[in-house]
Amino acid sequence: MKRLKSKSTVFAVLLLPLFLQAYIWLEEKKPDEGASCCTGTIEQKIGYKALILKNGELHYAKPLTDLNTSTVWVRDFDDVVSHGEILDDIIQIATPNKGSYHVFFEQKNVENNVLNVVATTMRIYNKDANIQESVLKEIRGKTGGSYYDKPPLKELDFEVVMLKPIKKHQINCCLWSGDIAQFKIYHKRILQKDIPLKIIMQTGWINEVVPSEDGIVSFEIPRTTYEKSSLDERYSEKMIIEANYTVDESGEYLGKQYSKIKYSMSMPLTFHSSPLEYSSQLSGFYVVIGVMLVFSLGIYYYRRKKKKEPKEIWFDEK
Repeated sequence: MKRLKSKSTVFAVLLLPLFLQAYIWLEEKKPDEGASCCTGTIEQKIGYKALILKNGELHYAKPLTDLNTSTVWVRDFDDVVSHGEILDDIIQIATPNKGSYHVFFEQKNVENNVLNVVATTMRIYNKDANIQESVLKEIRGKTGGSYYDKPPLKELDFEVVMLKPIKKHQINCCLWSGDIAQFKIYHKRILQKDIPLKIIMQTGWINEVVPSEDGIVSFEIPRTTYEKSSLDERYSEKMIIEANYTVDESGEYLGKQYSKIKYSMSMPLTFHSSPLEYSSQLSGFYVVIGVMLVFSLGIYYYRRKKKKEPKEIWFDEK
């Protein structure tokens, strides 16, 4: 019995670094999430979005409630940067016009003589805001694909920027398995060519990709093997990409001295199964239906021919 307890203790110690390496990411707040859900003051505001910050593995993530020493920036499709508002454990951002908004979250703290700078970013699309004022921007193409390959935010010292994916089909609204996702990593607005990018899939698949000679990190989004729900035909899978970087730089933050800075930035992304899979399955379905139809018609005409009454032949015996 003592031996079993000892093994359990060792197992817990081995698991400890996994929890310390948990990821953070932003997510749109659902009506039943967060402490402010019962007030009904955030979801009912037109032209605003409510976000929560999650921490942990993708399957076991919980909302973070301590958002002290945090800052939120919002960049719209006109590249105008404004601040988001932190309401306890809820992040509220203004989205007055229809279109895409890029949200950046950063939190700092000094621990063991190291300044930890943890950041995450995501794109928010508002389809319910003022359409009249944004229709001209959409016609001019300012809202379509404008969130790709943006210059680094000057307020951040470390950032992962997503480039426009290389797609294997003609649908441009979403990410799909088979797409080539591309990223650049910047430190103080300078492109870094030696920082690897970590990819964490909802299935548990983890990979690390190094940049090419031109500083672009590319990888093909793998085909999902996650168990699909039979009730949800539009199944989507989440992944998180993350980059980490450490520099020897000393300074002071909130009265605490540090000799190193550890940067970390994550980006949550959602992708779907490739439409090519559905189109190939649909084509096969049509072929099977066509063969069955031809075969059925052949049987029908064959049986009809067999059922024909024999013709009477009259001979004139005169």
